[in-house]
Amino acid sequence: LGTRSAPRGGRALLADESCSDLVRRSTFVGSSRDVSSLVPWSRAASCRRALEAATKLLNRKSTEDACFGVMLVLNLWSPIDLVATDINPSWDKGIARNVREFRKMLDCCGPEIFAALSDPQTKKAIDLLNARDLRDQVGSYRVIVSNETPQLERFSLCILQQHNCFGADARILETPRVPPLGTWRGRPLDAAAASAVLVGHLGSEPWSWRVVCGANPAYDAFPMQHQIFYESAASGGLWYDPVFLVETLDGDRVWTKRHYRCVPRGETPGLWTLSTLDNGVVSKEHWTTVDVADDLEFAVLHYSGAAKCAGQSYQGALLCSRDGFWPASAPLGTPAFDRIRAAFAACGLELFELYGC
Repeated sequence: LGTRSAPRGGRALLADESCSDLVRRSTFVGSSRDVSSLVPWSRAASCRRALEAATKLLNRKSTEDACFGVMLVLNLWSPIDLVATDINPSWDKGIARNVREFRKMLDCCGPEIFAALSDPQTKKAIDLLNARDLRDQVGSYRVIVSNETPQLERFSLCILQQHNCFGADARILETPRVPPLGTWRGRPLDAAAASAVLVGHLGSEPWSWRVVCGANPAYDAFPMQHQIFYESAASGGLWYDPVFLVETLDGDRVWTKRHYRCVPRGETPGLWTLSTLDNGVVSKEHWTTVDVADDLEFAVLHYSGAAKCAGQSYQGALLCSRDGFWPASAPLGTPAFDRIRAAFAACGLELFELYGC
């Protein structure tokens, strides 16, 4: 990796576990090899921590994690909004800022903190979260879904959502701008058809869609995902209840679900805004219906979202079908395959980047 100030020599060398021992021993980020990296508040120590975090992400073998790891390193020289917010206590933030944030937490949320630390499972979750970089969305979300408790939800709701003790302000990413589906079944897509597409197979099946594969490991890596969209008489929009299987950190497998409000976004059919309260943190997402087969054999959906007060932005795309398997009409080389590939290309993605395909 190079920067403008070091265009030739480069500022970092990263490698995953597939590289040779020689290459992996040669990795560095800035001054991460300096003896001063033993001093936790030094610049060299910050470089060493970035190297360790990036290497862990690269070893997960996903495009999303690899990009995130590279951004963590580049952020040392040129701040990148997507990874700039850090809600962990850390040497990189400085003692004064850590103390200021800790004091605000105690002043605003003392009872919630006491209740959380008094519950063994919630305390375990907090310890695990403190031990990792919370900008690592995959790792942190897996900790949360493995340790969901009422105390953890109230702890997060107070510290992050109600008082925003860390001053986080994550935004929904506006690029790429993905065009919505224009016509369906030979007619321009209207509001009723856009809703029918999301409702999908519900009625003939207990679900609307099942996820075949997707591009964001934090969102798409959970197996047996069932998407349930259904009409909301009160709001005129839809409700969205994803139901999915979670493999916890202890190796157990448990079913869990979320509950989203889903409303049209603007005047263009096929654009949606989804929002939910997930373990005490509000997430808001912009969804786009990219393409759908006339017979509902498959759908490609794009999303871009943010948990503003948790400092996390994310995006990705999903291929969905009735049964969660690749569409039977779309083997390699067929028009249906090319259509699916083109839909993901409109999302800025290639098929090799998808998790689960």
